[in-house]
Amino acid sequence: SSVSFGFDSETKKEISTNQFVISSPVNLKFSWIPGGSFIIGDHSGSGQNDEQPLKRINIEGFWIMTTEVTRSAYAEFVRQQSYSYEKGCWVHDGRWVKRKNLDWQNPGFVQEENHPVTCVSWNDVQAFIIWLNSQTDYKFRLPTEAEWEFATRAGSDTVYFFGQLPGKLCEFANAADVSSLQDYPNFSANDCDDGYVRTSPVAKFKPNPNGIYDVYGNVWEWVEDCWSSDYKTLSNDGSANLSGDCQRRGFRGGGYGDIPHFARSTLRNRGNKSHRKDDIGFRLVMEKN
Repeated sequence: SSVSFGFDSETKKEISTNQFVISSPVNLKFSWIPGGSFIIGDHSGSGQNDEQPLKRINIEGFWIMTTEVTRSAYAEFVRQQSYSYEKGCWVHDGRWVKRKNLDWQNPGFVQEENHPVTCVSWNDVQAFIIWLNSQTDYKFRLPTEAEWEFATRAGSDTVYFFGQLPGKLCEFANAADVSSLQDYPNFSANDCDDGYVRTSPVAKFKPNPNGIYDVYGNVWEWVEDCWSSDYKTLSNDGSANLSGDCQRRGFRGGGYGDIPHFARSTLRNRGNKSHRKDDIGFRLVMEKN
């Protein structure tokens, strides 16, 4: 594998680029998130019960993908592994229904190769990770909920990393907006137009202060944690919570059709780990060497 590091290979100290690139077997780019301390959960009082109780997390630095995994990267995995999967993807048609003819190649709408892959289950993602780890000298995995929120917040304690109100969301995210009303006329949408009804190319919008793109919107992102209805059992070291309902796994960030209240830093969601939905994808973390 061809790799350029964001730290000196002997001292493991950060250097100026703070970026890590793997070019084989697929091209993936990572940004370094320095460790630190933050309070996980909703600080505003307008969140949901599962975003409580507030808890201080002390987290070590980690590498996280600067974008969501694209269709082209996932296609290479499917090709090389001859990965077998059952067709069927849940779509929102006034309510959630399973369409047996849909899958990641055809999620029910047109995508290009640089769009985030969707209609992938948590189990599919684990197969992708096993393949990637077998092809490289590095260990990749899903981010934990704490890592995801820490990277997304980028030092903020507000509803969005850019402030309390969603007015700037169209600058940073592909979420529910004027375009979304074409497909979802009854949705509560942002009074702006990001230009996309469904998914957009990754990194099409501005990044957050950590240089991470699409943390809100585009597709929800699977995390490692088992689902737990609050943070009472969450460890304060940033590791994944594996004590909850492990048949269901968390996902974060909101998708292309989600109202602003769902596309924010602390909103939590969950789904059966074998289910595929047309608005859930993923990004990876690389464990520090």
